[in-house]
Amino acid sequence: MPGWRYSITLRLSLAFALLATLVFAALGLYFSRAADDHMAELDAHDLFGKLALIGHVGAQEETAEAFAARLGDALIGQNGVIATVDAQKKAVFRWPSAELADPLAAAGVALSQRPIRQTLGGAEYRVIAADMETPWGGTAHVVVGRDIRHHTDFLDQLQQDFWLAIVAAALLTAVVGALIVRSGMHPVRDIARAAGRISAGQLAERIPEQDVPTELAELVHAFNAMLGRLEESFKRLSDFSADLAHELRTPIHSLRMQTEVSLGKARSVNEYHDLLASNLEEYERLSRMIADMLFLAKAEHGLLVPQKAAVPLLDLCRRLVDYYGILADDIAIEVLGENLVVQGDSLMLERAIGNLLSNAIRHTPAGGGVGLSVRQRDGKVVLSIANTGQPIPAEALHGIFDRFVRLNPGGEGSGLGLAIVKSIVMAHGGVVSATSGDSMTEFVIEFPDKGDHPA
Repeated sequence: MPGWRYSITLRLSLAFALLATLVFAALGLYFSRAADDHMAELDAHDLFGKLALIGHVGAQEETAEAFAARLGDALIGQNGVIATVDAQKKAVFRWPSAELADPLAAAGVALSQRPIRQTLGGAEYRVIAADMETPWGGTAHVVVGRDIRHHTDFLDQLQQDFWLAIVAAALLTAVVGALIVRSGMHPVRDIARAAGRISAGQLAERIPEQDVPTELAELVHAFNAMLGRLEESFKRLSDFSADLAHELRTPIHSLRMQTEVSLGKARSVNEYHDLLASNLEEYERLSRMIADMLFLAKAEHGLLVPQKAAVPLLDLCRRLVDYYGILADDIAIEVLGENLVVQGDSLMLERAIGNLLSNAIRHTPAGGGVGLSVRQRDGKVVLSIANTGQPIPAEALHGIFDRFVRLNPGGEGSGLGLAIVKSIVMAHGGVVSATSGDSMTEFVIEFPDKGDHPA
């Protein structure tokens, strides 16, 4: 199957088999070399013993004939040994026969301290040569060899058996490795089954983390965290859809009712004009609501990217006070503080501060006051907007920045103003909060201080 090319089980099994082959091959080479060295040491010991024997016999006999006869008797039963003794360029001794020993004498084996390997007549020998002093011929050249075919045959058979064992071990390792890997991949299959059970209606599904292997713990944790984010996103989307449907239903229902009433009977031009003017107000309300919802949707998906420019906050607040001041009948508005600068989008900040200022003016009774201040605190630029008046209930403060939240359900507005404020402030890396009590309500925006402050 083509999928096997990408199988982790297959790859790890082959890796195990290859590793086992390399390890066993290395061990086989080591043991083969060690066995060969040991056998060479045994052969050398035996050859040196034969040289000592020949030297001892040669030193005791007075004639070459007596030497050859006695040495022949001494070597009876020494299977696989060949020996040659030459003195004064004549053959003195050949064992076990001239036919077998003459090729050894003709090979011209040099004197050495260790035996060497020599091929004679298609057979492998270890041979050693030495000179000895004799009473019957002066210096004699001695060459002794030992047939090592029984050693080489043993090593060849050992290597053959070992390679068969390596192949069997590799196959066994591959099979056992595949079983181990398949067993080890069981948690991964659990993850796959859990992922298969997840749908838009079952985002609460989680993979248990307590029995997960250490190697997969990070994966499972990340997967569960992803499910948590998806669940939260789907919940926000569901809440968004429900809120939008609820808020759109009222103006659409109003438009429908007014249209049905107007079509119920013939009416004058002025009545139709009033009806269309009323419908236009509802259409404008719907348009603002849809624009605000699109703005919030962009903000929640990280698509609200403010332009970066230096914005003097105190100057911005004074312009907004001049603009909204026409709404402040019998209300005192005061702007205090330093003209600190923040990096951000001037139009977005104007919208956020304007929403807070218009809310403060709208909820301040006649004779009350509204105060704006800009100051620096703990390395941050802090903008506060406070107003006197009826405080916000404590139970309502925690959700005041949510969508479609109105303290006065029958009041004006779509309930999106403070949600827009929060999204703009967050897009600028800041935070907004509200406190209320003792006939005073205050909204505070904290911006990171990243700008230069004008003199």
